[in-house]
Amino acid sequence: MVRDSQILHQSLPSLLSRAGLKTTAPKQHRSPSSPHLWVSTTYFAEGFPYAVVHQLAEILFRELGASLQVIGLTSLLHLPYNLKFLWAPLADGFATKRSWLLGTEVLLAATLVGMALMTSAGALLGATALAFAILALASATHDIAVDGYYLEALDERNQSKFVGYRAMAYKIATTAVAGPLVILVGRLGWLFGLLGAALVMSLLFAYHFVYLPHVETARRPAADLLRAIVRGKLLLGAALLSGLLLAPSVSSGVMHRLGGSIAARVSWLGNVSGAGVVATGLLVALLALLGMLPLIKRRLAGGTSLYARAFVDFLDQPRVGRALAFVILFRVGESFLLKMRYPFLRQAGMTLEEYGWANGGFGGAAAFVGTLLGGWLIARHGLHRWIWPMVVSQNMLNLLYALLALPQSHAGLPLLVGVISFESFGAGLGTAALMVYIMRCCRPQFKAAHMAILTALMSVSFTVAGVCSGFLASSMGYGLYFLFTFIATLPAMILIPFVPHLGSAGPPRADAPGS
Repeated sequence: MVRDSQILHQSLPSLLSRAGLKTTAPKQHRSPSSPHLWVSTTYFAEGFPYAVVHQLAEILFRELGASLQVIGLTSLLHLPYNLKFLWAPLADGFATKRSWLLGTEVLLAATLVGMALMTSAGALLGATALAFAILALASATHDIAVDGYYLEALDERNQSKFVGYRAMAYKIATTAVAGPLVILVGRLGWLFGLLGAALVMSLLFAYHFVYLPHVETARRPAADLLRAIVRGKLLLGAALLSGLLLAPSVSSGVMHRLGGSIAARVSWLGNVSGAGVVATGLLVALLALLGMLPLIKRRLAGGTSLYARAFVDFLDQPRVGRALAFVILFRVGESFLLKMRYPFLRQAGMTLEEYGWANGGFGGAAAFVGTLLGGWLIARHGLHRWIWPMVVSQNMLNLLYALLALPQSHAGLPLLVGVISFESFGAGLGTAALMVYIMRCCRPQFKAAHMAILTALMSVSFTVAGVCSGFLASSMGYGLYFLFTFIATLPAMILIPFVPHLGSAGPPRADAPGS
């Protein structure tokens, strides 16, 4: 096997095109790294920058003097995760998933170093928004590479077996940001906090560079992609995507004023905030996209480009509309719950330190147990047998918060910790079920692209919830709001008897009879 040390002298394009060329069958590599290790480290590396974007952004924006409306709209930094399926076929068509994974980890570490230097020099809000936008784009691309690599390196049985490890590692990463990293920032400042985050990503890159198994052969060298970008073939799409991402990050105040202006001119929207207008627009756009799936398939049919073949192959699956709706709706209730959970618990008397221990300690442990147990049960008995118990466990526990919010409720700290722990355990079971279902929907030829499509659409609920959850909670009150979070779970449960892939190992191959 070609050792990584023998190609250190190559340029970055050459390195990216050669990493992962040696072996083609996942079980034939001779890496000393066990799947238990690299599954855990790659998904820790996936969750860590995601948590930096979505847990540190609002804190830093507040320190820079941003308005509450702008801080709320930082949830739109989730757009790259919603839209990553647009460039996911590049990971299937150029270089290898391993090389994409390594390249984006370098970019993530470098961006964090740049952010650290910027904040220590007193960066402006616009520059900070740009840095977070770059971090979000790199993180979303890293997600594509990690998920695609996981599907390449493991067979179907092991994909289910290790789903608990990946979910656990991801949760550890987000907990590490919410707890230790925030504490480090508070004690030593943003310079050392962000440099510490960069060090974490650098150490992960070093481990993956040396020990990550080579499991596939590059279809086209990465240099071809770089030449296409230089020639301008992809510049227009990149410019449009960057503009879409940076507009809400840098100009969210303009968006808020525009939303308020629209609401002022339409009488029945008189009480709707700018955030509500943006959230409604996102939801309408999502529903329009789902309704246009047949048209998109017809327009792409017969196309020879990598994008066309990947999307048509995905849309050619039987009952694909139901599968997409199920994936999008699966975590809507949980998304609304998580956005307002901390403000409610603070109002209920829980201190910040108590919340850290309850959420990151007891709740985190419960979530780990739930995801590990969920992955083990599915691998042993199948998704079809466990889908209902896991979905009900995830959704019914939302009602515990509605009970806590009753006017006559006077919950003490032990009860609050217990509710957090039970809800986190149920969410862990639900996460295991959802990730296995998503893997069942990925066809072999375009694993990375199909995984990116599904995980991007799955995350739409977090974007919409992040924009409008505060508006809804303030209008309804916590009791009705938490009841609403449970009601929001019902559409996904109604779909369960009608969705495909629950009882099979995955979708049929494109060349299979009747596919």
